Amino acid sequence: MKVALLIVDMQNGCREETQYKAEFDKAIEYINEISQYFRQKNYPVIIVQDIEVGAPETTEFECVENLIISNKDIVVHKKQCNAFWETELDALLKEQEVDGVIVSGFAAEYCVLFTYNGAKERGYSTFLLQNGIAGYDNEEIKRIQLVRSVISYDALKYFL
Repeated sequence: MKVALLIVDMQNGCREETQYKAEFDKAIEYINEISQYFRQKNYPVIIVQDIEVGAPETTEFECVENLIISNKDIVVHKKQCNAFWETELDALLKEQEVDGVIVSGFAAEYCVLFTYNGAKERGYSTFLLQNGIAGYDNEEIKRIQLVRSVISYDALKYFL
């Protein structure tokens, strides 16, 4: 199985929207750890940016400073909550022969969840990164993780 890590909407404008900034920053720590592991194993890391957060070239649009990004990462811009909808994401994953995705990022209740569902609809083995998602409501994040497939850092390291 070839797996890709999707990092959804970890942008300055998104961080400003949530009252849970500490949780947002904690999610970045988990995302950074697993993204480094993905890069070492030559698995795709895909940075998804929402153009509704701010126009490209604005501070709001940029990824948060403490998110580790490599020049080998693939960048996808989206207009909808689902990163697969009207983007090149599905074609890029197929081109890379990816059959599984790990979804991380912001906001669990919207873009992360819709992207997770979009991946499932397209037949990918799909998981949420445990502790690697942030949102507007911590209780809702817990509920989302209870009814979706979630994978931990340790499990990913074991299987990859």
